[in-house]
Amino acid sequence: MIIRHQLSTNSNYFPNWKVKFLILGTFNPEGGAPVNYYYARTRNQTWSLLSKIFGVNFNPSSPDFFALLKQHGIACVDMIDMVIVPDNYVTRVIGQGYSDSAIINNSVIRKYNTQEIQKIIENNPNLKVLSTWGKGSNLRDWKNEISKIPNIIPLVSPSLAARVPCGVNKLDYMLENWREKFNYQLPLKKRGSSKLI
Repeated sequence: MIIRHQLSTNSNYFPNWKVKFLILGTFNPEGGAPVNYYYARTRNQTWSLLSKIFGVNFNPSSPDFFALLKQHGIACVDMIDMVIVPDNYVTRVIGQGYSDSAIINNSVIRKYNTQEIQKIIENNPNLKVLSTWGKGSNLRDWKNEISKIPNIIPLVSPSLAARVPCGVNKLDYMLENWREKFNYQLPLKKRGSSKLI
């Protein structure tokens, strides 16, 4: 059975705006709870983390969400466009866990977005490419595809299910890692003014 990316028919599946920060994920299958954009499931902390880093409220359900993405040059794309899975395997892919191990293995055939991602990079000089899959998979075709994208900066996974070192606060650990990797400085305010410069 073919399982397509949930956003593949969405006009924002690939960004049509100037990109400074391109966040790469794995796969968001159709058949699950519908979302407006990447990382919009409640257990994922992507937009909460970016809201703290950039000082704005990135809420995928908000009417100004895409305007804010464009203003700050943020876009997301998943590496995998669609998967072909055996019929008896479908519930593992579109079930509630959305685990990368369910799609990056030898039971699944993957079609990648590598060429589209390369075009985004070519059209946006000096952008940062960041990934949310942590160390990722050792599967040969996965490693081959991501090797075609230079200078990927790995982020700590934004999932609340992700493991972090024992004894640390998970959200603080994520935020510290993301702040360092994005290295984004909020604009300074002029003295006596509420406007950003």
